[in-house]
Amino acid sequence: MKPAEIRAIHTEIAALRSGKVAPSRAWKLERLPDGSVRRTALKPEVVCRANAESEAKRLAQDARAALKVTQKDFAALLGVSVRTLHQWEQGRRKPTGAALTLLRVALANPRAVMHAAHA
Repeated sequence: MKPAEIRAIHTEIAALRSGKVAPSRAWKLERLPDGSVRRTALKPEVVCRANAESEAKRLAQDARAALKVTQKDFAALLGVSVRTLHQWEQGRRKPTGAALTLLRVALANPRAVMHAAHA
């Protein structure tokens, strides 16, 4: 495979995971007691929504890990409550607006966020 093809595949995977593109097909696999497997078709929009929610959850966790700070310190840095941050990391709530942008910046460039916080 050529490098351009590999990059295209990775771009498509990222778009699917972030929810920007709906999958053409999605399946749920279940192992039955008799050892067989049941395959059930899922609606693409359901999979798309679930992927977007898990991406937001990973974003909060990964951004905090990149900064190497505690939940309490990271929440103070973002200007949100520890409870809100905890709900983001557990996937019960999704960050929006400026918080989402700041999480993306924190993940991409942790030094810039730390520098801005101490300035």
